Amino acid sequence: MSQLNRPTDVRYFCSCLYKESIDASGVLGQKFQIIEAFEPSFNPLSEYYSKEMGTDLKRTIFFFDEVSRRENLVGYKLWADQIERETSVEGRRTINIDVGYIAKEQVLLATGKPYSHRIYLSDGVFAELVYTYSDKTFKSLSWTYPDYQAEEKISVFKRFRP
Repeated sequence: MSQLNRPTDVRYFCSCLYKESIDASGVLGQKFQIIEAFEPSFNPLSEYYSKEMGTDLKRTIFFFDEVSRRENLVGYKLWADQIERETSVEGRRTINIDVGYIAKEQVLLATGKPYSHRIYLSDGVFAELVYTYSDKTFKSLSWTYPDYQAEEKISVFKRFRP
């Protein structure tokens, strides 16, 4: 019989795509203490989101000082969805907030979209495994978004691994 153990705590982050006119750090700063903001150079999904959000989009990943329980992911995703609705203009988002966490063994993103590789958590929230950790680095998977496969992004996530 296996012995059930409490998992290690994780570091939370948000990857945000937003109109340049939005103060994303101010929005996130209402909930989290930001310790670093990273602007990746490779952003292939900006064109996809421009259909809804318009042009002049900016991508920033905000890393937080909070290292806490994995169970917080659902609540943080629900909070992010509420912020997206509150800041929408005429039904169009001005900010897209992807909440996730960095664990010693993996990186997860929260999503509301079901798919074969996403595991249901609760309250309409699914977890998507983005990276696994082995051989002293994070490794992407066949479904990992192209921008998360970039070495530039992997090296930043390694620095914030708890």
